[in-house]
Amino acid sequence: MNDQDIKTFQVAFDCDARAVGKMRCEMDVRLLYPEKIQWEFASDEYSFHGGDGTAPLPIAYFMAGLTSCLMTQFRAFAKRLKVKIKDVNIHCECEWEAVQIGREPYESSPKSISMDLIVESDSTLDEIKKVIEAAKKGCFIEQMMNKQNEIKHRLKVGDNWIIV
Repeated sequence: MNDQDIKTFQVAFDCDARAVGKMRCEMDVRLLYPEKIQWEFASDEYSFHGGDGTAPLPIAYFMAGLTSCLMTQFRAFAKRLKVKIKDVNIHCECEWEAVQIGREPYESSPKSISMDLIVESDSTLDEIKKVIEAAKKGCFIEQMMNKQNEIKHRLKVGDNWIIV
C-alpha cells in the first residue's frame, strides 16, 4: 500500500438543545461535514423525573444510535468486502446502575453493553466475522465509547465562558 491508497476524512456534528415544558428537550442536530444536513429531535422523561413522556427518553436515542450505527457499518462493509448477506438483525442491551445517597442527585455508571447479531448468509464464518470486526472499527459511536474521551463542560457567565 502506498500513500495514495490512504484516505482520511473528518466527520463533525453539533447540537443545540433547549428546555421546553417540564422535562422536554428540543434539539437541532447538524452534520457539519463532510456535508451539511440538519434534523430536529425531541426527548422527554417519564414521570420518575417529572416529565410527561411526550418524546423518547434521551437514553433511547443512545440505544438506537449505537445499534443502528453497527447495523449500518455491517451492511456497508459486507458490500465493500464482497460478503453476501441475506439478512441481519442486532439485539443490543445496555445496563447501568445508579447510586443515590440520601436526597443527593444519583450518580450513574455503566455496567455492560452487549450486542447479539443474527446473520443470514451463505458466506463462511470467517468472512462474517471479518465483516463484524470491520463494522466495530467503523462504527463512530462504538469507537467513541471505546476510546477514553474527556467531555468538556463550560458555563456562560456574563460575556465569558468558565470551565465547570
